[in-house]
Amino acid sequence: MIKTLKVRIYPDEEQRILIEKHFGSTRFVWNYFLEKRTKEYHNNGKALSKFDALKGLTALKKQYVWLTEINSQSLQQSLMKLDTAFRAFFKHNAQYPKFKSRKGNQYFIVPQHFSFSKSEIRLPKFKREIKFKDKSPIPKDVKQIVIIRDVHRYYASILYERDEEMPKGDGIIGIDMGIKSFLTTSDGVQVEPLNVYRKFEKKLKREHRRLSRRKKGSNNRRKQMVKLQKLYQRIRDARTDFNHKVSTAIAKHYDTVVAEDLNIQGMAQNHNLAKGIADQRWYQFKQMLRHKMEWRNANLIEIGRYEQSSKICSRCGNIKKDLKLSDGTYHCDLCGLEMDRDLNAAINIRNIGLIKIGKGIPEFTPVEIPLAGYLSHEGISYVSLKQEPPML
Repeated sequence: MIKTLKVRIYPDEEQRILIEKHFGSTRFVWNYFLEKRTKEYHNNGKALSKFDALKGLTALKKQYVWLTEINSQSLQQSLMKLDTAFRAFFKHNAQYPKFKSRKGNQYFIVPQHFSFSKSEIRLPKFKREIKFKDKSPIPKDVKQIVIIRDVHRYYASILYERDEEMPKGDGIIGIDMGIKSFLTTSDGVQVEPLNVYRKFEKKLKREHRRLSRRKKGSNNRRKQMVKLQKLYQRIRDARTDFNHKVSTAIAKHYDTVVAEDLNIQGMAQNHNLAKGIADQRWYQFKQMLRHKMEWRNANLIEIGRYEQSSKICSRCGNIKKDLKLSDGTYHCDLCGLEMDRDLNAAINIRNIGLIKIGKGIPEFTPVEIPLAGYLSHEGISYVSLKQEPPML
């Protein structure tokens, strides 16, 4: 099992300059050989192989001497990534590789010859160790390191292999994701949304207005752009931290999780809901939850996006066709069931998922105390909903 530990590093001025040279050089090598492979194919009808590119890199270093300042294996990894991108394109799994810009994500890979001390990382071509801070201990079986820049911060993503099995929970749960509540579980836990973009919306508009008044190409405009990037970084960090905590809580306490396959792009077409939907980051949450369930050999089941989970009565199975989006409470006209709309949908999601894998519908369980306790400990707002067990 390959896992990643991301730690923040604190390079001094000399190290920072060399890191930026690594970013620029690996980007230059990518763009140079992307153009060369494209021209070779158009002119001669032949695709330049990975080995041809690696041979060409040796000649390129003689032409551009400043490439010798960079770790040779980092340059080679850039070519390996380019070859992987071409392979994905020819298999129709991705678009044609694009040229990299200095405005995009900046990173370089160090596959070998690195070492760690208690609070320092040693990298090839760097005269001194780079300091880092993190509470987690550095794992032993490290495969490679990826150095990343995020606005004004630098990080080291440490890829390592872990063979030990992680403990998993028991029980089955369905989750309904929404805007009014971030998610509602089928056993009655409702997590309040973070809505971090809403909290910074006025400040973002003010900083965007200031940016629009700055002269293009000026130092003041660059400073204002960095200030705006830091604000977006703060929003992104808050969302990521929130999604990590909620996905970890669910993965720890359940063996099977059933969720909807949401059509997020289609839902965002509703202009009244688009901002609220974008603020939730459901896709990121599901990706985190999927990985954490896989680490524990647990199951994440997705039901079809067109299943009528909200309109079905979880007690008798009656379909309420006149249910409106504004209805916060589900009331069944046939059996008289009345409960929170999202809780009813979560129960149906769980039941549909279990029928899909042939396990049937289990007995309904009360609120899971460990999950609620974990959320409270992590400072995540939640409420416990009262409900009746569905008739089976």
